[in-house]
Amino acid sequence: MNRCLLLVLVVILCACDRGNKNTNKPYVLAIAVETYANAKKDKKAPDAVVEKIETDTVMVPSALAAYSKGIQKYAAVLMHIQQFPDSIKGTKGIKIWDEKDNDIVATIPQSQRDSIVMNFIQFARRSSIPYYKRVKDFELKLMTAR
Repeated sequence: MNRCLLLVLVVILCACDRGNKNTNKPYVLAIAVETYANAKKDKKAPDAVVEKIETDTVMVPSALAAYSKGIQKYAAVLMHIQQFPDSIKGTKGIKIWDEKDNDIVATIPQSQRDSIVMNFIQFARRSSIPYYKRVKDFELKLMTAR
């Protein structure tokens, strides 16, 4: 009887452990960037603006974690814009798609999105992240990702 009970417990434990192995899901981070089409080619030609999409795929356990990664990527894009002002005009915001191609940003409550943005701003203030010091109005620009 003890062996049978032990076998049942082992099977149950194995079944429970099997469901927790890989809970990460893919999310696609997409940031629309406005670039100048004539950058550095012809200074006399009018600057036409072309929209390009910067994408990255992350494997995280939740939409909230994906949004946090998205805010980090958005901050990196802001730094890139600051470094290359002659070729990049600006950004239009962030979209994050789940594995079913649904934009998950709107599904995250505004208070949680604000909390992630504010936590990142506080982190940037305390650290020596170079883009925090270089990007003019960094905090206001980061808030546009909300």
